[in-house]
Amino acid sequence: MEGGDLRALLATYEKEKHPTGFDRAKVTIALHVAHALTYLHSLETPVLHRDLKSKNVLLTSSLEAKLTDFGISREQADRTMTAGVGTSLWMAPEVMLGERYDDKADMFSFGVLLSELDVHVRPYSHAKENGKAPVADAVILQKVALGTLQVEFSSSSLESMVDLGLACVSLDPTKRPSSAEALYRLHTVLSQEL
Repeated sequence: MEGGDLRALLATYEKEKHPTGFDRAKVTIALHVAHALTYLHSLETPVLHRDLKSKNVLLTSSLEAKLTDFGISREQADRTMTAGVGTSLWMAPEVMLGERYDDKADMFSFGVLLSELDVHVRPYSHAKENGKAPVADAVILQKVALGTLQVEFSSSSLESMVDLGLACVSLDPTKRPSSAEALYRLHTVLSQEL
């Protein structure tokens, strides 16, 4: 699409020192993604995206977001799956561990995406670039699965957006919001806070 992908936009924001936190444009991008997930998850046989990340969010020139790369999406026929797929840094712990998962795995990835929208950098960059030797993705993923590492949000971010992001990356999938709940919360942020 003419606007490129979200990862490229966020890299430009980082390079140009665009303010962190959530503005109307960023929340609207999140809203578009949540809307797409709500559609997928509410089909008669729900479809899981299974590879939600900033590179798979395409943007129009007016920053309207569209999900792409459905190459590994699957119908959720028995309501849970066990095949580990997706891009590791965005992947829910239950998927990483080969456990059964459902649409809440997409919501974990959505929470990681919210962190990216806020701070502009790839997930867990704060843990990978701590001034010491680089930390391998496998170590990062182990810490995420153990609950000792979470994505970061900026101190300038809206509390409601941080709350939504942290709920999405809860270790317990049952505590994550549904895509419809996230969509509602994003509509509320846009109408009442921005």
